[in-house]
Amino acid sequence: MNQRVLWLLSIAQFLSMQVWFNFSAIMPLVQEQWQLSSTQSGIIVATFHLGYVLAVIFYSFASDKYNPKYSFAYGSLVAGISGLLFAAFAEGFWSAMILRLLSGIGIAGVYVPGMKMVAQLSPPASRGKAMGIFVGSLVVGSGFSLFVSGVLQNAWGWQGVILVTSCAAILSCVLILVSKIPVVSLSSTPVTLALLKKIVAKKNLLVNFGYAGHCWELYAMWAWIGPFMVYFYQQKGIADALTWGNLSASSIVMIGGIATYFGGMLSDRWGNVRAIRLFILLSIACSFSIGWMLLAPIWLVVAVALLYGFTIIADSPIYNKAIADITDPEVLGVALGVQSVLGFSFTIISPAVFGLFLDHGNWGVAFTVIALGTLITPFCIRALQVAEVPLEKS
Repeated sequence: MNQRVLWLLSIAQFLSMQVWFNFSAIMPLVQEQWQLSSTQSGIIVATFHLGYVLAVIFYSFASDKYNPKYSFAYGSLVAGISGLLFAAFAEGFWSAMILRLLSGIGIAGVYVPGMKMVAQLSPPASRGKAMGIFVGSLVVGSGFSLFVSGVLQNAWGWQGVILVTSCAAILSCVLILVSKIPVVSLSSTPVTLALLKKIVAKKNLLVNFGYAGHCWELYAMWAWIGPFMVYFYQQKGIADALTWGNLSASSIVMIGGIATYFGGMLSDRWGNVRAIRLFILLSIACSFSIGWMLLAPIWLVVAVALLYGFTIIADSPIYNKAIADITDPEVLGVALGVQSVLGFSFTIISPAVFGLFLDHGNWGVAFTVIALGTLITPFCIRALQVAEVPLEKS
């Protein structure tokens, strides 16, 4: 793959993805201002994912028939404009929920079309590394909104945080539209029942349900790690816990930018199954542990949180690579879309479930519930081995 194109797509996604967690970055502020419960905040987060899931199949079919560059650009534009409207008009639970739904619809146009371009423009031998770089840009972009919040919230308020991150998505749209990106192979073949059967074959389903468990854990953690770190620092009596909590959370999320590159490269060397197993077991261990560590020293909690941030995302590009490895090119966009819909359907639920158990329990209970749901992934990976389904591309 032309490295210039890979980095162009990655930079554009970095800019767009700042919209994804900009609400989580301001959550402690608006919870107090709007008198939101943790359950309501979790529902607002989940509504973004609902918008994503509602739109991603449309974009997936479109990316197989039309140049996915335009889905990427216009999705970024929708996400950016909805964010500007959020900064100007959001004033409570309902308005926030509607505008975050629109943001999710926009972001759906970025990730899957972008992943299709990266997958088809990359040679198979280095596909894992290329996907790791692309997914890493999603990670760093998502975490960067927490960094922006930590730097700007005292001077500009939550509206300023949303404004800056939303303008980044609009800049992404402009960047893609003015850039020359090779057209990937487009399908003129109708999507038939025989082709769809290939998408829902046993090997695909096991990979995709493994991905769903991964997404359940990942997006609950990403949505709540900022508020958790703020609360942790407040309990430790740290001055300006809001700023330091968000800055810590941005590091915890953005370390995943290195992790996805490492995970993708490891899958090229070890194979998909071994690499997934390593990272998913470590991240589940962190999910079971971190919520119960409020009395632990700061250095220990930060160390575990950084390990958590690394391992929870390192396997993400491997599921995408596995589907690209075993799917016919003419339906790759749809196959990636099906994977994304299944995975992100779980993310509609997990942030709200986390908030519910936080309201009626504590941080330890909430993180433990997320860990329990993630156990589906190692079971799926084990089933792939027992059934001797060839996940690795020969």
